[in-house]
Amino acid sequence: MKNITISVTEGDAQRFRVAAAKAGQSVSRYLAEAGARRIEAEDASARRHSRQREALERILAGPEWDVTSDGRMPTSEERNARN
Repeated sequence: MKNITISVTEGDAQRFRVAAAKAGQSVSRYLAEAGARRIEAEDASARRHSRQREALERILAGPEWDVTSDGRMPTSEERNARN
């Protein structure tokens, strides 16, 4: 493990000590695991958004549909006609 130094308010430091004690961990271990969970959650969110973006790009890159009739868009009556 690599040691780092962070600056926090006295109030936050106290809250970290209490939370770490409740979890039965050192403050260092508690903050390291909390940070790792946060990063993993952000990575999972980015992967989810990436998959959604790729799916949308595949849809938009699909074949174009010719919806014109003689170079003009159909009217609402033509578009909604039941054949």
